[in-house]
Amino acid sequence: MSIEVVSMPKYEKVQMILGFVLGLMLLAYGTYALMFASCTVVGRGNPPMGTIVTFQGLEARLLSTIYLGSGLWLIAATVLRKINKGVGSKQLSWFGAITLLFGMLSLVVILCLPLF
Repeated sequence: MSIEVVSMPKYEKVQMILGFVLGLMLLAYGTYALMFASCTVVGRGNPPMGTIVTFQGLEARLLSTIYLGSGLWLIAATVLRKINKGVGSKQLSWFGAITLLFGMLSLVVILCLPLF
């Protein structure tokens, strides 16, 4: 490791831990949604919770890439970039961003299908 975690300020340590935990949670839910073909997406709507939609089957597997991509991107941005000065984090960050973009485009296509 080129940066000692001990020498980092406290707020960077907290940011790194929270980013890692949240990234793992997103990765875990994305893997769950991919394996069991059930994915829940929360959107804007009436308070307090908003609109909650659960997708099943192929649609859920396509939308699981939203959670997988955002988890990878978050882990690459918070943990890997700080620990080893970006070695490997750039490739993982790009892979996460492309995966997230694919999931978001899938969501737009899935939501627009009833219009045709």
